[in-house]
Amino acid sequence: MAAQRGKRGDLKFGILGLGSIGLRHGRNILQLGQNVLGFDPDTDRRTGFAEIGGRPTDTRESILDECDNIVIATPNGQHQNDLHEAISAGCHVFVEKPLSHSTEGLEAILDRAKEQGLVVFAGLNQRFNPVIETAKSMISDGTLGQILWARLLCGSYLPDWRAGDDYRTGYAADTKTGGVLFDVIHEFDIANFLLGSARTINACTRNTGLLEISAEDCADVVLEHDSGVRSVLHLDYVTRPGRRRVEVAGSNGLLELDVAGRQLQFYDKNGTVTHDRSWRSSADEDYLEEMKQFMRCITHGEAPRCDGREAMRILCQVLAARQISDLPSA
Repeated sequence: MAAQRGKRGDLKFGILGLGSIGLRHGRNILQLGQNVLGFDPDTDRRTGFAEIGGRPTDTRESILDECDNIVIATPNGQHQNDLHEAISAGCHVFVEKPLSHSTEGLEAILDRAKEQGLVVFAGLNQRFNPVIETAKSMISDGTLGQILWARLLCGSYLPDWRAGDDYRTGYAADTKTGGVLFDVIHEFDIANFLLGSARTINACTRNTGLLEISAEDCADVVLEHDSGVRSVLHLDYVTRPGRRRVEVAGSNGLLELDVAGRQLQFYDKNGTVTHDRSWRSSADEDYLEEMKQFMRCITHGEAPRCDGREAMRILCQVLAARQISDLPSA
């Protein structure tokens, strides 16, 4: 097994993919006192990685040969192959969302990781958002009473995501591996994290034609959780101004979350606000906490907040929504 339990600085991290999310993870690994090797086929990205203090390499094989712990931040369509090769090389793996675009062969990869004692950590960072963490605690401790329904909204505007990049040629535009269902898988994950495992019972998608892409830019999904509770998800690439909200209704009142604005309010049955909290933290801190937990999983055997198995179950819900909506398979 490739796990290293040595002194600080001996963990041997590598990153596959040095776009915006790969660089973010690289900065965090460096901030946490580790050295990190990185590969991307784009020379400008490798240069940018060197500028933040990382050590770039011009071969993908160097990452698999030299590193014990690999962060997969490549374009979405490459995730499963990268995961397969990292596990075959005996590495612990942090995989950015989505875990894959197909379940074919995925279970065998996860079985192999388990047999070798390797961590598969799914990069679903909203589980580290304090708004979501607090909501989870309130639901678990019975503050809401019996959960009745939930509604999740993520409306955003794709052209604003990464200034300078042409979104029309990026992964999001791909009809088989892009689109809002794969890309905004976070809302599926939040629903599962707050309300338990689920299955997709209905879905519909559309392309508004506003963005000059072929992939779906709007989606609506109904999940049924194991408890019988149903949650409704709306995801899109076309909303301005953006919104990321969650509502959960219980027999004791209504919980409202502004996920992006980091605010939480709970109204009791009489409409009185009994919980009103806000956080001044940012997504930067969530990503840092996520990387800290990955390191603890490697060094101390801590269980990932979302492991490969759970990420696969969530992926199955996305794939079911795509199938119901007659979207093409990857």
